[in-house]
Amino acid sequence: MNKRFRAIFLQLHLWIGLTSGILIFIISITGSIYVFSEDIKKIIDQGDLKFDVSSKSKRVSLTRLVSIAEDVFDNQYNYQNILVPNFLHQPISVIFQKTNEEKFGYPSYMEFHKTVYLNPYTGEVVKVENTKWEFFNVVFWIHTTLFMGHNEISNYVIVITVWVFIFSLLSGIVLWWPRNSKGFKPGLKFSWKSYTKWKRKNLDLHKVLGFYACLIGLIFGLTGLLWASKSFNTSIKWLANGGQEITEEELPDATNNRIANPLDEILHQVLKKIPQSKYVLIREHPNEKVPYIVRSYVDETVNYTRIEMYYDKASAELLLQEEFSGKNNGEKIQSLNYDLHVGTIGGLPTKILAFIMSLIIASLPVTGFLFWLGRRNYVG
Repeated sequence: MNKRFRAIFLQLHLWIGLTSGILIFIISITGSIYVFSEDIKKIIDQGDLKFDVSSKSKRVSLTRLVSIAEDVFDNQYNYQNILVPNFLHQPISVIFQKTNEEKFGYPSYMEFHKTVYLNPYTGEVVKVENTKWEFFNVVFWIHTTLFMGHNEISNYVIVITVWVFIFSLLSGIVLWWPRNSKGFKPGLKFSWKSYTKWKRKNLDLHKVLGFYACLIGLIFGLTGLLWASKSFNTSIKWLANGGQEITEEELPDATNNRIANPLDEILHQVLKKIPQSKYVLIREHPNEKVPYIVRSYVDETVNYTRIEMYYDKASAELLLQEEFSGKNNGEKIQSLNYDLHVGTIGGLPTKILAFIMSLIIASLPVTGFLFWLGRRNYVG
């Protein structure tokens, strides 16, 4: 690379990094915190949500449990999700959420978000959580919307920031790349002496750690875009499917037969058909015409192995069932996206890797800013 081209890349890398650094720092820090959110919550809630029960105890009907949860808020709010663990000692959770799409900023956008935990054998309300202000939920909304709520502005800001982040990684690799083969080895490690100044150490931290975090950082960035950018999502699926645009399968019409307790019938069908289910999630879509979206999580570690089903709300008739093996390539990438993004794809080792790499990525804007402050005194 000639000096002029390298100088241009350096200026682009520097100024783009300076202008977006604070946002990249926030997104990376919140991402690192969120990696172990479920594990930490299980430990914290272990005492509050624990109850004694025998294997012969009979469960209260799901319909009745939902009714009890709705009574907590005087039936003013409709539930959004029901999470049913297929374990003896875990409570059922009914999640209520109401958003205002016209409001800007998370506190106003999220009008109501609470979770009711119930003992499935007695119907007792074990805990009512103000999920709107639960720590990890707040971290999630900062990470995904920078606390602005879901709207066009937050979406544009997130998408542009992620594209800038990807460019910063790639331009950083270009700048890191040594002029000859002898420069590779020194660029992969810290060669600090007792007399090495902190400015030199700071630059090495930026360059060496940036190199090692580049690949994982690109995975974070691309999987983030797959969520945030509809056009990017569509393009990736199109490429994965060999340039074919595959339309989503339409759900068949259900019978007109109505049953008394469709939720109980759906849960019974799922657990009978998929006894290895660890958790069953039943979602009530805001659009009344959309059937129940039911997910059976057969693995506690990864998300992509879940079995997705659609059940008619009135008759509890199974309309469609989808498994990972039966999806096209684009849909498989979509299913893998969450596990790749948060590091659950390989269990604990990849979660630790995602946590460490997120912290390293968060440090890059800091060391880059310090480099800019003392750039005249740095040794190149």
